[in-house]
Amino acid sequence: MIKVVIIEDERHAARFLNDLLATVAPDVEVVAMFENIAESVEKLPILNPDLVLADIQLEDGVSFSIFEKLKWKKPVIFITAYDTYAIRAFKVNGIDYLLKPCDEEELKLALEKYRSNKANDTTTNLQDAISLLINHNKETYKERFAIVIGTRIHSIPIAEIAYFYFANKSTYLVKTDGKKFPYSESMDSLYHLLNPAHFFRINRNYILQHQAIDRIEQYAGRNITVTLKPLPAEGSIVVSKDRISEFKGWLDK
Repeated sequence: MIKVVIIEDERHAARFLNDLLATVAPDVEVVAMFENIAESVEKLPILNPDLVLADIQLEDGVSFSIFEKLKWKKPVIFITAYDTYAIRAFKVNGIDYLLKPCDEEELKLALEKYRSNKANDTTTNLQDAISLLINHNKETYKERFAIVIGTRIHSIPIAEIAYFYFANKSTYLVKTDGKKFPYSESMDSLYHLLNPAHFFRINRNYILQHQAIDRIEQYAGRNITVTLKPLPAEGSIVVSKDRISEFKGWLDK
């Protein structure tokens, strides 16, 4: 069995990854899941797993510091919402770099790379890292959306989109001028089409572009609300608690 530790501060993301591993890799045993740097530094050497799957932005910093402090020699697969850390990831024994939300096929390929490297006793070199980074940067995102209303087709560029939201079993696109259009894709499918540098999914029902943020407020208990422009009918939108840390990282990117 391959002993794996997951380092992820969003509990739903950690559970999702754990379930995905159970589906695609029956030879993998998740021996622990850590949420922060301090716990990881303390317990990772004791468990000494074969492989680590780690997010990068954690509640108490970036996970690279874990592997730098421990002078970690075992392979790491990084799974993150950001595409800007790839070169640094391969300096701390990263063997692959997956963008959230990763799917079964991407995870399978990353695990196959681990198995292949282990069988051949090889590690990913800098040239491999650069090649992977180039491939990530080649990923294309939607630049405009074609919306059909009756006999008319509206071509809406990304720059004119404020946010998307889900209500009454339907997805809607809202422009910066307040005009609203129905969109046929689900929120999950839609999120894959959008550049994560510009768009963020703050909860199950809202994906917003940075320019749509009018005001952000934080309350006791770490609750965060976002006021959008144009203002939705329900008023300010609450950021899901399990997305707060990642949201702050996105704002500070």
